Amino acid sequence: MARLIPLILIALAVWFWLRARRKTAAYMASYESSAGRDREGDERRDPPAPAA
Repeated sequence: MARLIPLILIALAVWFWLRARRKTAAYMASYESSAGRDREGDERRDPPAPAA
């Protein structure tokens, strides 16, 4: 039993670390995709040609 408790604690720590890593990756992916959409409208466009 004395050996089981540290193994359980290590397993829980790894599980929480992996879970946080997965959630962070998902958050960053959604942030990057929304930032990409916002940047599309910010591109500079050529001014209209002057009327002659």
